[in-house]
Amino acid sequence: MRQAIYAWDYLEWGGAQIHLFAIIREVEKHFRVSIVLPAGSDPKLLKFIDDLGVERHFFDGAIDTKPQAGLIGSLRSRIKKLRTEYRMMRRIAELRPDGVIHLDLLPHYSLLPLMWACLYAEVFITSHNRMPEVGWLREAIWRVKAAVISRFRNFHVLCSNEDAKKYFSRHYSKRTADDIQVTYTSINPDEIAPIAADAAVRQKARQFLSIQPEETAVLCVGNFIDRKGRWVFLEAARIAANENSSLKFVWLSPLGPDNAAAKRIDSFGLGDRFRLVLSDEIGKERSDVLGFFMLADIFVLPSYVEGLPIALLEAMALGLPAISTDVNAIPEAVIHEKTGLLVQPGDAETLANEILRLADDKAMAEKLAAAGKLHVIENFDERDVARKVLSAYTAALGETKALPTVQ
Repeated sequence: MRQAIYAWDYLEWGGAQIHLFAIIREVEKHFRVSIVLPAGSDPKLLKFIDDLGVERHFFDGAIDTKPQAGLIGSLRSRIKKLRTEYRMMRRIAELRPDGVIHLDLLPHYSLLPLMWACLYAEVFITSHNRMPEVGWLREAIWRVKAAVISRFRNFHVLCSNEDAKKYFSRHYSKRTADDIQVTYTSINPDEIAPIAADAAVRQKARQFLSIQPEETAVLCVGNFIDRKGRWVFLEAARIAANENSSLKFVWLSPLGPDNAAAKRIDSFGLGDRFRLVLSDEIGKERSDVLGFFMLADIFVLPSYVEGLPIALLEAMALGLPAISTDVNAIPEAVIHEKTGLLVQPGDAETLANEILRLADDKAMAEKLAAAGKLHVIENFDERDVARKVLSAYTAALGETKALPTVQ
């Protein structure tokens, strides 16, 4: 049985890992699966890996995912990144890969590790988001790097949404671009269905935050960071709460705010109308997180930049009416006034109005929720996605010639 190795070089985790875990559940039936990740990773993440029943292997170090201030800080971060990637690739090499290496890297930032991996096996990456806007010189460098990695016939690109495919197809060679497949961010219907059908789950979740039956709960799930639109959410909450006193706002995040962010939260004057809940507070199982979604009457994700976020798809699959932003791949799931509502990023006033609209018009909320649920279940089933990825693996291996080895 050939080996499939999955690896990433950072400690923070989220939708990218959930996406890979869905794939692994199918792939492990046909491959020996190993996950290579930084030492010191979140115990909750390690439990998810253990639940999959696959091997995990650690390396020392992890990259900085937050920008470092100043020239010295940037230089140190770059050196740390190079060391981390070297250690990761050495750990992968120790496993003697003979099948597939699936890396959460981009050639634009990590060309050398990808070239190294191509010496061992069929190499896959999954791209979720467009690259940030940069100057023409940086853009030109990125395109050169993409052209270089495209020369390796055993390098393959998957994209988790059509928007990412459209963007990255312009970067790679025609052969690589033509080979890109969309393997959607997706949900597990078998995991979703019993939670959505159990009224006791909703009752328990609402009791946890003392949300009364007559109150309307508005939920966001994701890292409490600027990119996710945290201040837009709170400004919309302030506006909407002044119009409708029955509204309660909740944000579920893996990490809490720092002191500066906590002070800024207080400045919105929401008091007990807003609660930031840490995922550790609600349990360690995936079912605990999904069950927490059920406290909501409305789901909101006001991101500035997104691929196709798993939290949004899960909320829709659970039957929550969704409001999100008209950016990147989100409109592939949220079709305005058909499967949900869309607003422009940063527009707190319109977001507040749409929240009030759904809170006041229950029939519309129910209609959007039903249509959104059907759309997600029919188009974003992780079992279909996993089979598509498995097919891509086996097709690539079927065409593989002998790969050079590295001592």
